[in-house]
Amino acid sequence: MNHYELIFIVNPQLSKDSKLFDKCKEQISSISGTLHRAEDIGLRDLAYQIDDCSKGHYFLLNFECLPNDLQEIESLFKFDETILRSSIVKKRKAETETSALMSQTKNSQVNVEKTLSENAKTDGKAEINSEEIIENTELSDEQEDK
Repeated sequence: MNHYELIFIVNPQLSKDSKLFDKCKEQISSISGTLHRAEDIGLRDLAYQIDDCSKGHYFLLNFECLPNDLQEIESLFKFDETILRSSIVKKRKAETETSALMSQTKNSQVNVEKTLSENAKTDGKAEINSEEIIENTELSDEQEDK
């Protein structure tokens, strides 16, 4: 049996769920294949627009099956309009660790969350500073009146 990596990108505007992802996993098990890694990577920016989409929902599967059974998996992608791109690549060994694509996505999400929380903190400081300025202005006005 050979090792394969399947990655496909779904149009997020046309498909909100991962039915095809589940179908692929079921198809691999039905052909007596072994699933090594299944990742729902999530929404990412595309390098270029495909069918007027600038973002795509990425899915990654690493599995083992016979070369003759690979056509059954490929047939899932032939007439599905929600698929922007798909690719099946033969691998030398089973990949079971978290993919680089998944770790990049997680890191970028963490960075966005940090930035949002930092902006929220600075917005709160800006309000405090503006209140301090108002208080200082009122105090200086009272001193001038005396």
